[in-house]
Amino acid sequence: MESKQTFARASPGGYAIPCLMLSIRSVYGVSALSALAGLLFGYDTGIISGAILFIEKDFLVPVSDIGWVVSAVLLGALFGSAFCSQITDRLGRKGSLLIASGLFVLASLGAAGAHDIPDLIFSRFFLGFAIGISSLTAPLYLAEIAPASKRGFLVSLNQLAVTLGILIAYGVNYLFAESGNWRWMFLIGALPGGVLGIALLFLPESPRWLILKNRKGVAQRILNDIRQADSSEELSEIEHSLKHDAISWTQVFSQTLRPALIVAIGLAFFQQATGINTIIYYAPIIFRHAGFQSSSDAILASVMIGTVNVIFTIISLFLIDRVGRRPLLLIGTFGMMVSLFLCGSIFLQVDRSLDGSLGLLSILAFIAFFAISLGPIMWLMISEVFPLEHRALGTSLAVCAQWGFNFVVSASFPDLLHFAGTTYTFWFYGLICLFAFWFIAKKVPETKGKKLEAIQFR
Repeated sequence: MESKQTFARASPGGYAIPCLMLSIRSVYGVSALSALAGLLFGYDTGIISGAILFIEKDFLVPVSDIGWVVSAVLLGALFGSAFCSQITDRLGRKGSLLIASGLFVLASLGAAGAHDIPDLIFSRFFLGFAIGISSLTAPLYLAEIAPASKRGFLVSLNQLAVTLGILIAYGVNYLFAESGNWRWMFLIGALPGGVLGIALLFLPESPRWLILKNRKGVAQRILNDIRQADSSEELSEIEHSLKHDAISWTQVFSQTLRPALIVAIGLAFFQQATGINTIIYYAPIIFRHAGFQSSSDAILASVMIGTVNVIFTIISLFLIDRVGRRPLLLIGTFGMMVSLFLCGSIFLQVDRSLDGSLGLLSILAFIAFFAISLGPIMWLMISEVFPLEHRALGTSLAVCAQWGFNFVVSASFPDLLHFAGTTYTFWFYGLICLFAFWFIAKKVPETKGKKLEAIQFR
C-alpha cells in the first residue's frame, strides 16, 4: 500500500496550509469532493420549481412576475460567470470555489428569511452569482486535474452532481408539499454549501493554474500525488503549451481562436435553447397543463424527471470516453427532437381531456436523451477547447453566454406558454433541436482521449 503524503500547500491568499493528500485513487477523491459545487448548482436551480407554487400564494405573485422570481438566479449566474475569469485567474480554481461556497450559504439563509418578493429576488440573485462562479470553475478544475483517458468521466461527475442536486431539490419540494413551507426548501441548501467550503480546505489547487503563476515546484508535487507517478513529461507539455499559447486577450475573438469560441458558445446556446430548463424550473406548472390536479402530484411527477435525469447522466459517464462526444451529441439531439415533437402532439390531445401520462413519458424521454448528450458534454467540451493561457477567459465567455441564454429562455417561458400554448411551445423547442443536430454535425470536433494541450484546434 502506498503511503499518504503530507505537504504544505498554499491557500488562495498565499498562506501555507498543512494538508493530508489522498494517496490511492486521489484524482477520484478530489473530483468527487469538488463536484459538490455541481450539487449546489442543481439544488439551487431546481428548488424553485416546487417553491414557486407556494411563494405565489404567500406573496400573491402575479403570473407576469413568476418568470422574474424564477430567473433572478439566472441573472445572478450571468454576472457571476462574467466576473469569474478574473477571480479564477487571480485567486485560482480552488479560491473561486471557496468564494462560491460562502455565497451559497449566505444567500440560502437570505432566501429562507425573505420578507417580500424584492428580498427573495435579491437573495436568489446572489445564489445565482455563486452558481455562475461554480458552474465555470468546477468543470474547469476537474478538466485540469484529470488524466486525458479519464477526463470525460471525471468532468462529467460535475454534471452528475448537478442532476443529483436537482433530484434532491425535487425530493425536498415533495417533502414540504403538504405544509407548503418554501422557506425550509431554501434553508436546506445552506448545508451542502458549508460542506463544500470545508472540503475545499483539503483539496489541491489546479497544477495548470500553478504553472501559469510560475509555481512549478508545487504543481509538480500535486501532479505526482494525484497521478501516483512521475509527472515530468506532463509538466513539460503544460509549460510548452503555456509558452506557445501566450496570446493577447483580444485574440480570443480573433480568427485564431474563433473555431473554439464558436463550438463553446454554440453548444451553450443549444443546451439552453432546446428548452431543458423550462422543464426543470417549471415542471409542476407544465404537469398541471397535463392534467395533474394537486401540487403534490405535480411535484411527484417532477421527482420522476429528476430520477431519469440522474440515471441517464450516470449512463453517460461510462459512454463519453468510450463512444465519444460527437456520437452522443448527435444521438441525443435527434432523440430530443423526436421527443419534443411527440410531446407537443400529445399535449394537443391533452387539451381534449385525454390522459396526460403520455405527455409525461415523452418529457421523460426528452430528459433521458438530454442527459446523455448536451447535459454533460457541453460542460465538458467548453473546458477542453481553449488553450491554457486563455482557458479561464474562454470558458467564462461560454458559461456567461450559457447563463444569458438560460435567462432569456426561462424568463420568456411563462409568456410563451400563455400565448402559444403547450403544443406549439414544445414544437418550437423541437425545431431548435433540429438546428442543434446540424450544428454538431458541421462544427463540433471529437476530443475523446486527447490531452488538453493537444485539443487546441484552430
